[in-house]
Amino acid sequence: MSKRGHTPKPIFEPCAGGGVQLRVPKWADFEDWVDLRRANRDYLQPWEPTWKEEHLGRQAYKARLAQFKTMISDDTGYPFHVFRAGDNRLVGACNLTNVRRGYLQSAHIGYWVGQEFSRNGFARASLRAVLRFAFDDLGLHRISAAVQADNNASIQLLETTGFTHEGIARRYLKVDGQWQDHLMYARLSMD
Repeated sequence: MSKRGHTPKPIFEPCAGGGVQLRVPKWADFEDWVDLRRANRDYLQPWEPTWKEEHLGRQAYKARLAQFKTMISDDTGYPFHVFRAGDNRLVGACNLTNVRRGYLQSAHIGYWVGQEFSRNGFARASLRAVLRFAFDDLGLHRISAAVQADNNASIQLLETTGFTHEGIARRYLKVDGQWQDHLMYARLSMD
């Protein structure tokens, strides 16, 4: 049972739309995930918190899967791996975190795709699928996102998927070893 008083629709069924399939990460994804993350380390580094090689290890992935299971069970987060429809190739991830119930009914969304898959609509399709899940299945009211001011591709993605710029969070997240200001965006269920 969720914190809002009823059991949400099971999310273990894939979410689909716009050329992607999304599902909760599982152990069988480990090799593909490691290969994708390793191949895109330099590409993702300017936008993500610093991570060490151990981040890509089997033990770390097992721990992450256990954490994901707890998040889902506690209704505090919903992680998704993003696969290209047709050949089921892993292209990235799209995650709802910091799910809040009660008066807020909100969550934060984060996403990434490998460089070879960027600018092909996969991030947009996965964002839209997870927003549908958040609003329709989870009944959330507000989804927020944070983006560095120089990440033009991500800003464009958020704005074309209905997010509204709400301001700047100073030194919001430590990225590539430095505290970075982030632009804050949000989308409401009625948008």
